[in-house]
Amino acid sequence: MLSLKEIPGVGDSLAEKLIFEIGSLADVERVIKDGDVSTLSGIEGISPQRAVKLINLANNNFSEITTTDEGRRLHKNLITSISDYVITKAAKERLSILTPLTRNSIVEIESRRNWSINAMRFINESQSSFELWSKCVSGLSYTKEPTSRIDRVIVVPNTIELENLKHIEKKCRILVRSNDETWKDYLGLNRVTWIGKGGPEELPSGWIIGETSGSLYDLVPEVPLEWLKMNSDNLSILVDLYDQVWPINFIGQEISEHLEGLGELALLLQSLDNESTNLENLEKTRDNLWNQVKTIEESVNDAIVSGTSQSKLSFDGDEVLSYYSDISGLERRLKSTISDTIDFALQDGRRKLTSFLENIDIILPNDIFSSEYPCVINRDTLELIDSELEKAIKSERSKGEVTIARSTVSIMKKSRKAISKFIEIDMWVGVGQWSIFNRCTMPEMCINNPGVWMKDGRHLLLGCEPDSVTYGIGEVSPERQRDKIALLSGANSGGKTTLLETLASLILLSHSGLPVPASHAKVGLLDELHILAKVSGTQSAGALERTLKKLADVLVSSERKIILADELEAITEPGAASLILGGLLKASKYNNETNILLVTHIGNSISEVMGGDVRIDGIEAQGLDENMDLIVDRTPKRNHLARSTPELIVRRLASRSQGPTSEIFTNLLEGF
Repeated sequence: MLSLKEIPGVGDSLAEKLIFEIGSLADVERVIKDGDVSTLSGIEGISPQRAVKLINLANNNFSEITTTDEGRRLHKNLITSISDYVITKAAKERLSILTPLTRNSIVEIESRRNWSINAMRFINESQSSFELWSKCVSGLSYTKEPTSRIDRVIVVPNTIELENLKHIEKKCRILVRSNDETWKDYLGLNRVTWIGKGGPEELPSGWIIGETSGSLYDLVPEVPLEWLKMNSDNLSILVDLYDQVWPINFIGQEISEHLEGLGELALLLQSLDNESTNLENLEKTRDNLWNQVKTIEESVNDAIVSGTSQSKLSFDGDEVLSYYSDISGLERRLKSTISDTIDFALQDGRRKLTSFLENIDIILPNDIFSSEYPCVINRDTLELIDSELEKAIKSERSKGEVTIARSTVSIMKKSRKAISKFIEIDMWVGVGQWSIFNRCTMPEMCINNPGVWMKDGRHLLLGCEPDSVTYGIGEVSPERQRDKIALLSGANSGGKTTLLETLASLILLSHSGLPVPASHAKVGLLDELHILAKVSGTQSAGALERTLKKLADVLVSSERKIILADELEAITEPGAASLILGGLLKASKYNNETNILLVTHIGNSISEVMGGDVRIDGIEAQGLDENMDLIVDRTPKRNHLARSTPELIVRRLASRSQGPTSEIFTNLLEGF
């Protein structure tokens, strides 16, 4: 694949815009390689058509055979019909890159043909796996990349290191520390990545030590963590696919191969929901701290009351008078009587608080009680404990996030690649479904000559069950049917234009590497396909001149091509048209790189101009059935000039009209 700036038409301005909108250069090139039409066309100024062109140019698929709007429109409609069989939205959008390529891209065409064949085989031979696949991949989409700015500061020692990290400035702040600053000057920041020497030996919560050579994911671990959260639904689909057993065939092996190395993905996703046991304990301790303190205070008070309930004091007369004159002495006597009970109760309370905080690295101060009885634990001490718990929780959570982030980095590339491949597989499985439903087959591709031939070919865009037709032109056709030029005559509404579009569809699908709606088909690889639709109204002199010049250039060019033209005689009056068209066709008759099929009502006149040296085929109308529908053999008769039979159309109009309108058509019918 070409690098971004090697893609034709991508200059500095567009490249910078793509990088700014999508992320890094690597992200942009991955999006293009993955054929992610949705992401590219979501950027202002890039239409879906331009996105497809960028993707194909990057993958060296430069040229398409379509040269006219009619051809591009027909191919788009065919792709739309296939998309109904594709499960994921991303794969539906990816279908649009399957453009009809020229013969120079035969390697890519063959690769697509291989995928098409194996997709049909996967469905036909592994029905249960196909159903399982369809169930699992529903909802799969391309991975999303974090675009938000992260609350983290990278601290670097000098401007040289700052310059080396310019590519990360979009994600977070980068600060250059001065010579007299230490790591302690940055303790007020929530998350810090310290670059260089002089960092803390014991990392504060939210801190990591990094190197300028480290990747974005190493220096800003919140990015892969956010990526994991953003893409959890997609990654869960990978887990579901990983848990299945896939068949030993091309598609099954592609699925299995791209799931290798993703065995730990399920545990990684679970880690988003399941916090570590230590973190759970810390949070539980913090949440229950104040209730536990109240319980301890109550138990201490209960122990003091219980221990002193049987205590007695007796005084003789001298003691009574002594305590009367010195009340503090009485207080000392009382305390000494119950001091052991209080000390024991307080020590038990301290032990209970220590036990409650046993998993937290907190040293209780000696003065944890502000009052012995009634017992009250010091509120300043409790605030300190609460603060230490919050720090421990933040630190544990930060460690957990960094651990998850590092595990995520190890699976990001594999997961992206797997998701991209599975979207591609979904596209091809959709192609396979469409092909099987429409009884399509892989066409035989011929490399030496232009031409198209089909057996039981069908037009799939009519909105009804199509009649099958066997027909073709050029060297790929059976013996005695290999004329390079043919005129197609026949009944109005007999299917001439439909036949033209059916042949065009076969050519477009074949050059896209896709199956075709026919029991058998041969297509000569082309450089160009020209589909010339009916011209409405006689053209002005200037327009006629441009049309004829363009026609002449196409007819005599050395590019290998097929021209499918519909009633070109409308470019001017009938007499002149036969002379012009006959002369142009006669001049191109000896161009071996050109095949032409012209639908016309003036086949005889054109043949006369060409000296009778042209094949005329005809679609014959045999009459009207009981419903007044044309009875037509849709397969043209070779070397047979069929009448247009406008009288049949007039007869049908006469039978289906009423009143004065019916009378008009009845009178016209008498004229025939």
